[in-house]
Amino acid sequence: MLRVERRWTISNLLSVSRVILLVPIVFLMFKPGSQFRLTVVILMVIATLTDFFDGLLARSLNQVTDFGKILDPVADKICVVVASFALVIAGDVPIWFALLVLLRDFAILVGGSMIITKRRIVVQSTWAGKWTVTFIAAYLVLATLRADSIAAVTHLFLYLSTVFLFISFAVYFRIFKKDMVEST
Repeated sequence: MLRVERRWTISNLLSVSRVILLVPIVFLMFKPGSQFRLTVVILMVIATLTDFFDGLLARSLNQVTDFGKILDPVADKICVVVASFALVIAGDVPIWFALLVLLRDFAILVGGSMIITKRRIVVQSTWAGKWTVTFIAAYLVLATLRADSIAAVTHLFLYLSTVFLFISFAVYFRIFKKDMVEST
């Protein structure tokens, strides 16, 4: 059951900061010069670290909230989709990848919203979802670097991200199907 609770915890503020970091990331991504690309990478790494620390702090400070369970994955999805499409525009990521990320995240958001509406529960992120975001973040950072010397590693993370997009979608679909059947 959804509870009324304190919303602005340290961990929830970290989730919001991740979305706010998108502004300079996208702005600097289109500035000419390699020094801006390095700044973008640093900001992307900071944003990725906020994703790690928000959950860790929520658990260690006993501040896990239903609001945070919704905010964290929504912040992840906003960041991943916006960064993916910005990198498509910059010519660093294939459009099919960004569309796949968008479709998967949209389906998960719709399914999660239906579960909240019908069952009044918030589905937590899964191990597959966490690994997917990690692989996507690594791929986007590597693609941002545009370094030929790490092209093989960049392609490896593109492959891992794509595989985990499908795995995590299947895991969330199974959860959605189970929760929706239980609600009838």
